[in-house]
Amino acid sequence: MADKGKIKAIVAIVERGQGKTIAKHFEAGKIPVCLQCMGSGTASSELLDVLGFGTSERDVVIGLAQDGCVEQMLRRYDQELRGKIDAHGILFDLTLTGLNGRIATVLFHAGQNSGGNGGDTMQQTENSLILVTVNQGHTDAVMDTAREAGATGGTIIRARWAGAQEDEQLMGISIQAEKEIIAIVASTENRNTIMETINKKHGLNTQAGAMLCSLGIDYMVRG
Repeated sequence: MADKGKIKAIVAIVERGQGKTIAKHFEAGKIPVCLQCMGSGTASSELLDVLGFGTSERDVVIGLAQDGCVEQMLRRYDQELRGKIDAHGILFDLTLTGLNGRIATVLFHAGQNSGGNGGDTMQQTENSLILVTVNQGHTDAVMDTAREAGATGGTIIRARWAGAQEDEQLMGISIQAEKEIIAIVASTENRNTIMETINKKHGLNTQAGAMLCSLGIDYMVRG
């Protein structure tokens, strides 16, 4: 069963233009904190045609809520909305390990008013979200390496180093300001191989300057 006191993030990666629709359903599902950003997929045009995606452009929607609200939203999408929303993509949740106290209070009260979790939990998955931060211009090479190690695809989000200075030094390693974040959903079984292979070929001592981490995914729904 869901832990009503636990705060989680729910993430949707969908086709460009469908982020607003997903955000509205997040709101209807009592998920009060919602952020939307733009990304791009890494699948080939042939694979996009097979999967039914129109373009490689993506909307990334991130919401924060109590565990019960997040689980309820995932179940509702899986059982009711997937066939009604023209939004190809993936939804999954992540457990947070820290959060601003005032935001946590807001999410707690929102969860109190959501009416519970509505039944048994969905089946847990054995998947992880791998986040790879690389210098701009190296994402294609890193994704090629990830695919060779077993990844099926990823989503690229533009970012920027937010240190005190644009050209930072991290343990003697120069940090380029312009960054791109590659988000890869992979099975836990393949996670270590993908991360180790990327780090070996594109780690901090290379021009790509890859920094890697992974987060466990509890529940996942594909659209």
